[in-house]
Amino acid sequence: MHSNSILIPFDNPYFSVDVECVATGYDHNSRAVAQVSLVNQCEQAILNLYVKPDKPVVSHLTPLTGITKELLEQYGIPLEEAVKILRANLPTNSILVGQSIGQDVNWLGLKEGVDFAGLQGEAASHA
Repeated sequence: MHSNSILIPFDNPYFSVDVECVATGYDHNSRAVAQVSLVNQCEQAILNLYVKPDKPVVSHLTPLTGITKELLEQYGIPLEEAVKILRANLPTNSILVGQSIGQDVNWLGLKEGVDFAGLQGEAASHA
């Protein structure tokens, strides 16, 4: 083994969860979940779910998210259903990684030690 090699423990599977939001108002915090994606450690897409917000959408933020009104109307499901599907596909011993993963976990109401084992990545701390 080379001295600059990095060992990655595989005792726990690694997954990336990503949430995209739409604007439901005009301030920075007026957002609603509109897409939930799950990718495994082998870079395989496990889920790509569109979520129909329960509030009126002011902007789909399409240039940033790729989400359109048509996508949400055709494929959108309630957030509760999307989270249920996500939980069914996310091993409880998994480590979640990603940019702002803590915020994504908060958006989805996932709980460390219940829905997943831990977080790793940028802004991994969460409330």
